[in-house]
Amino acid sequence: MTSLPGPRAYSYVRFSTPEQLKGDSLRRQVDLSAAYARKHGLQLDEDLTFRDLGVSAFNKSNLGPDGQLRAFLDAIDRGVVAPGSYLLVESLDRISRAEIFDALEVFTGILNRGITVVTLADEMVYSKEKANRTFTDLIISITI
Repeated sequence: MTSLPGPRAYSYVRFSTPEQLKGDSLRRQVDLSAAYARKHGLQLDEDLTFRDLGVSAFNKSNLGPDGQLRAFLDAIDRGVVAPGSYLLVESLDRISRAEIFDALEVFTGILNRGITVVTLADEMVYSKEKANRTFTDLIISITI
């Protein structure tokens, strides 16, 4: 684990089909997380990673008993991942591609647990505090 000052960050990598493992998706998402953490002084936890490789977010398999997004939520609930931590994802569709209200529930559930979500493709930062101050980011997230 890298020992840097700053809040802890966790990488969540997901893609839908096993064939994508043969491509660049895994490396790209991992590299984006590492670069963002370095740039913003976050301590990227490289021991506790969450990867749903070849797992659908459309049918919510990533939230099922074997899903790594479920494992991340459980880690928060058990206190393994502390409030104030960051979840780094390539884009919001890595978290969910489900129906809008189901996706919104997952997204706001993460924020309500005190976790800041960063989308690496556009470096948008979503937090409960920020959403309470300005609704714009929440509206953007719903649109995405």
